Amino acid sequence: MEFSNLMWTIPFLGIIFSMSFLPLLCKNFWHKHGGYVPAFWTLIYLFFIAHIFGINKIFDAVVEPIFDHYIPFIILISSLYIVSGGIFIDFPRGNGALFNTCFLFFGSLVSGLIGTTGSATLFIRPLLRSNTNRKYKTHLLVFFIFLIANIGGISTPLGDPPLFIGFLEGIDFFWFIKNLYRYQLATTVFLCLIFFIIDHQLLKYDVLPQTKKNDEEHIIFRGRRNLVLIFGILAAVILCNFDGYFTLFGEKFSYASLIRNTILLIIAIISFKITPHTIRERNSFSFEPIKEIVTLFASIFITVTPIIAMLHQGTNGSLKFIFDWIAPNNEIIASRCFWASGLLSSILDNAPTFLIFFHMLSGNAIELMTIKANLLSAISISTVFMGAITYIGNAPNLMVKSISANYGVKAPSFIGYMVWSIGILIPVFFIISCFL
Repeated sequence: MEFSNLMWTIPFLGIIFSMSFLPLLCKNFWHKHGGYVPAFWTLIYLFFIAHIFGINKIFDAVVEPIFDHYIPFIILISSLYIVSGGIFIDFPRGNGALFNTCFLFFGSLVSGLIGTTGSATLFIRPLLRSNTNRKYKTHLLVFFIFLIANIGGISTPLGDPPLFIGFLEGIDFFWFIKNLYRYQLATTVFLCLIFFIIDHQLLKYDVLPQTKKNDEEHIIFRGRRNLVLIFGILAAVILCNFDGYFTLFGEKFSYASLIRNTILLIIAIISFKITPHTIRERNSFSFEPIKEIVTLFASIFITVTPIIAMLHQGTNGSLKFIFDWIAPNNEIIASRCFWASGLLSSILDNAPTFLIFFHMLSGNAIELMTIKANLLSAISISTVFMGAITYIGNAPNLMVKSISANYGVKAPSFIGYMVWSIGILIPVFFIISCFL
């Protein structure tokens, strides 16, 4: 199937705009039937696939994105969610702006080691628990997504999928931390400072009574064995990347993906078996957050296919205006590359977006690490950092939103969150782009 008409972007954009505006315009409808809206747009997309390419192409339109990308994505997210849900962390004395700021700073550093998804699912619960007495918590979720679910992942290929793609393409494992630490440190410190000011000011208006603190002086840590399982998940993701394919239903499937997915499912089952039920109860663990991710991203992965295909076509595709803007007169401008790759990553899957721009810039890892290092820096920072602009920019964003709802903490709407992200992050990104 060849997608050459921009009309193919309508179903995906329909999902995005529905998530943005329906909760505001039709609150009751969205609350009761919002889960069916992405499915509605997916059916429209598949209808036109059948109408234009033939009904037999519906199978291809569903099977390829589901098996190649969606299932591995969901298995990874679900296994991390299940394993992290078996870890209970509590801070008896955790309270106040300084504690919260240090917590976010530390969590963002850990994200580079265990990944933004693992770090986000591990730390969101203890942060919410340590602030149960707070009346205003929206800013906690927003800055948590900024720092731990996104920006913290810039330091190593383990931190975020785009960097791992770069590592597989030949970028040195330590290149990112060596070349990008200044951007990470400056951005993290600045956002932590902004957070501290906001949190400190809001404390003056928090009128909820203090909850009784645990009498124990030390940090409570339960479910340590699950921490080992998290590193097992990371090891499986890193090591199960090798060539080799088998054919099923006329489609090629990777042996590495099959083995990795099997290992992750086994780890999730082991976590359930070895974790005392009381730990998951104390974490308010349920499968509701993962259900939202499963249903929404099924539609996103299917309907985003034409847009990714158009981007792969480069200057020969319908989205050539993007590439013409990046490289007027065939000379690539790093700042424009930064904005184009980043803004696309905020609504698309950031891993394929990084890969597309990686090959557009040259595709040669040695060249990009040396004479074109500013261009590699631009797409690395943008695809990781700008995942924080929207809820769908990075999977952990929606995970944090859903887990928070389980704790009775109302997260901002899709548009409400973007008001925060645009107001705070866009000026920061503008400054970054000036130094590339």
